[in-house]
Amino acid sequence: MKNPLVSIIMNCHNGEKFLHESLKSVLSQNYNNWELIFFDNSSTDKSRKIFNSFNDSRFKYFYNQNKINLYDARNKAIIKTKGDFVAFIDVDDWWEKNNLSSRKDFFIDPKFSFSYSNCYYFFEKNKKKKLFSNNKLPSGYIFNNLSENYQVNLSSIIIRKSFLFDLPYIFNKNYNVIGDFDLILRLSEKNLVHSINVPLVNIRYHNENFSRLNRDLFYKEYKNWYSKVIKFKNYRNNKKIFLKKLKYLEIIKDLIKFKSLKIFIKIVYYPFCFDKIKLFIIFFSPRYFLKVFYK
Repeated sequence: MKNPLVSIIMNCHNGEKFLHESLKSVLSQNYNNWELIFFDNSSTDKSRKIFNSFNDSRFKYFYNQNKINLYDARNKAIIKTKGDFVAFIDVDDWWEKNNLSSRKDFFIDPKFSFSYSNCYYFFEKNKKKKLFSNNKLPSGYIFNNLSENYQVNLSSIIIRKSFLFDLPYIFNKNYNVIGDFDLILRLSEKNLVHSINVPLVNIRYHNENFSRLNRDLFYKEYKNWYSKVIKFKNYRNNKKIFLKKLKYLEIIKDLIKFKSLKIFIKIVYYPFCFDKIKLFIIFFSPRYFLKVFYK
């Protein structure tokens, strides 16, 4: 299939601030065979009005009366899709014009479960861009690579839908932060992955990013995830890696709130790596600096 239908999912809850730019980037794609599934998770702002300002039959609006967890909403949006491929874009991110057209090699090769690309981080506060990865992104069987260094941004992925329905479940509906991390690791555990080193997506960092505002929830969900997956062989083989990440998230979420000898000791016993240096810097930084940094 040369130009298959790509179903693009945009989940929204009160996302009016950057929504117009995100929607415009979808409409500006130089690949035309797509549909946009806009899943409005009980927004109370102007999100619907902004969506309705775009007049294109490929834009499809769905409203959920009662707010649900983000990854439950993503599952419900997937049910609405008609394409053989599923892409995602968050309301505060935007795509380069060639994001979809650059995936044609992936589209025609059925052995790949999903494709992901490099991206730019855009820092809203100072309007600066930074390339996400200066190294070549891994492709093929990359479960171990992603376990060690997770380099997949949700807004950059396109998944072959048949692989999703081979899984026991798609997104874990109980998660609000790490649902895509969980899904991508499960997809990459036994399947080939396609990568593109060119940055095709812009990930916006700002004061209202959900994951940045919910570090306690991030730690809680990751701890829950770790307890469930560590019994499986491939995950158990990478136990040290996942456990180190869990300890890091625990220290970070505590450091934001307070400093203590107990936290200092945890940093001392944390495995030596760049993250350990970063933790010491954060620990010895003035409280005011920390508040500014984490905003």
